[in-house]
Amino acid sequence: MVYILPSDFGIPSIPYLIGILICAGTIAMVLWKYEIRIDEDLIISLIPWMAFGASLRVVEVVGAGGGDSRRIISFLLGNPTVYITTFVILGCVWSMILLFKKDQIAEKILIVSGLIGFGTTMVVLSRGGWSNPAWSVAGLVVALVVSILVWEAIKRKSAEIPKVLGSTGLLVILGQTLDGISTAIGIDILNFREQTPISQMILDIGASLPTANIIGVSWLFVCVKIVLAIALVFLFVDYTKEKPLYARILLIVMIAIGIGPGMHNLILYSVVG
Repeated sequence: MVYILPSDFGIPSIPYLIGILICAGTIAMVLWKYEIRIDEDLIISLIPWMAFGASLRVVEVVGAGGGDSRRIISFLLGNPTVYITTFVILGCVWSMILLFKKDQIAEKILIVSGLIGFGTTMVVLSRGGWSNPAWSVAGLVVALVVSILVWEAIKRKSAEIPKVLGSTGLLVILGQTLDGISTAIGIDILNFREQTPISQMILDIGASLPTANIIGVSWLFVCVKIVLAIALVFLFVDYTKEKPLYARILLIVMIAIGIGPGMHNLILYSVVG
């Protein structure tokens, strides 16, 4: 049998699951009713929230902020429940923006509130001390540089892509690249273990190649992630022109499933030896 779900994947008990799904569904309906405008600026404003969700997951992984309070809410911080939890918190903030008719500064409020959430969580995590922050910073910088280079190459290949997708295309590239490079740092340098079976299969192929003893086993995984990101960017051009709203919603998901795990890795490396 081939497993495709991460080893830490798990859902809370049925009552808790139903409760959080009802909350998420209610918020989704409220946001949909207000016909929120989804553009580049809004998507960018969600990046801090993706980092916030990743940091919340690390809180549960390392057991930071111990005590009864964390144990009570631990079911909200599992994988993948933590991402629904993050959406619910985001939706509450967003609903308040709509309630007080602050639509014109919604992006600024979302950025600031996301950064506050992320910063608060990092303060909680830092109480246990830092471990490998230099590698985390290096991974983020390398991912940014590689993403920009790939994006510039795409722009040279097709002038239509940046025109249609704008900076959203770059964020898709960044998400997958960050996930790939952060995984490579964890596997080849810090001796972490990959938890996703499909990713592990790619790493195993890399380990079987003659280059494994020279440049590590993760280079193939990084290349696969970058190629995947490029493919997504090209595939979404026509869909964005035909159905911009639905395409941008899916692009947000694509960005989140890259930046979320990537930031989770980097934060985890910073606080776990």
